[in-house]
Amino acid sequence: MKYFIINQVQQHSSQMPSAESTDKYLVVVAVIAVLFIGIVGYLVSLDLKLKKIENQ
Repeated sequence: MKYFIINQVQQHSSQMPSAESTDKYLVVVAVIAVLFIGIVGYLVSLDLKLKKIENQ
């Protein structure tokens, strides 16, 4: 019984595509990078606006 279960798990895992083969992790990294760059850009523009208001 133990060998049957191990064999079934091995067959099932070999049929499923891995994350590396589908390149899904690259999409996740790209989305996170775009969000981070957008947030940093927004904070920089907000800082520049606040400095302009403070100097007036």
